[in-house]
Amino acid sequence: MTRGSPFTTSQNIFTDRDVFDVEGFQPAELIEREDQIDEYASALEPVLNGWNPNNIFIYGKTGTGKTATTQYLLEWLRKDIAEHTAEHGTDIDLSIIYLNCEALTSSYQIAVELLNELRDEHNQVATRGHAPSDIYNWLFEELDATGGVTLVVLDEIDNVGEDDTVLYKLARPEIEDATLGVIGISNDFSFRDELSAKVRDSLCEKEILFPAYESDELREILRQRAENGLREDAYDNASIALSAAYAAQDKGSARQAIDIMREAGDIARREDAETITEAHVEAAKGIVERGRVSEMIGGLSPHGKYALHALATADREGETPIRTKDLYEIYGIVCDQHATDPLSDRALRDHLSELDLIGLATINRKNAGRAGGKYKQYELDVNAERVIEAFATTDSVDVSSTSP
Repeated sequence: MTRGSPFTTSQNIFTDRDVFDVEGFQPAELIEREDQIDEYASALEPVLNGWNPNNIFIYGKTGTGKTATTQYLLEWLRKDIAEHTAEHGTDIDLSIIYLNCEALTSSYQIAVELLNELRDEHNQVATRGHAPSDIYNWLFEELDATGGVTLVVLDEIDNVGEDDTVLYKLARPEIEDATLGVIGISNDFSFRDELSAKVRDSLCEKEILFPAYESDELREILRQRAENGLREDAYDNASIALSAAYAAQDKGSARQAIDIMREAGDIARREDAETITEAHVEAAKGIVERGRVSEMIGGLSPHGKYALHALATADREGETPIRTKDLYEIYGIVCDQHATDPLSDRALRDHLSELDLIGLATINRKNAGRAGGKYKQYELDVNAERVIEAFATTDSVDVSSTSP
């Protein structure tokens, strides 16, 4: 028996599904970030006037519009400089280096990447085998040779942790024929406090906070995407409102809201439905949550997974928020189950900080005064069942049998 094409074309919910690609699609107008855009543009304006750039630090959780706003404003800055040059005959030479530091964990690695961005492909530097002083000297030579104004954008700069050498060097560049501005983008609100005082004073000239989106803001963002990417009769206010509400209740993330709406559209299309319903949104929420948790868990080290396992166990037992010393006992049991020695309590705190950074856990800082002192408590920031499902799917850790 001959089977027909497995691809369906009968009902297409989307007019342009790429509109719901968070990474690849940049809307012509950014909405619900007007205050941040105004503040950010003011901080960048010296460049347009030919003056030395400010150093800018941007803070906010994942999905709050930090990177999108940065890309949006830098594109406008390029256009305005070109128009300004054509109209007034000014000579503003702007270079922008964008570097995502997600996979870079040291100042040395970042410096090498910046150097290679400035060099042609035949003159690249290996990531090992050079003294840091040589790397920085070559970097400053390349910046001088480039001339004009260079803006270095370091996205997810908090991945370097306490190793802020590259930030110190960039704050005091040894260059004569160029000017340099640094834009640091961090998902970690506490990252600023971890910087040395000398770096903080130089690099945090302008600081801009991107808070989590409220439900009404997410509704408008989804409406903008729907108008550009869905058939006019394929959605209604209820499906948009529910997608926005789910994302607002969780992280206040535009990324999550857009992902839910896209997945709901995919479900409706597979079912050959004419419109996206609230049931489609409900199903999409579960799929997006599971995918997000699985992706984050997959990127953890073994002991990062054991730390999450311990926190999920405490959550299921109703013992959260939990202090480090109590969680360490559960973590030790998890390590025993996997025939490995537990790391130090300091190392466990580092792993918990990573879980907080990527949105799997929340750290609550407490001050009990002179009697109790300062301490931290930890909570799971995602549904424990989602963590269990993700571990079962990845076959990395069994969280079903641990008890403290």
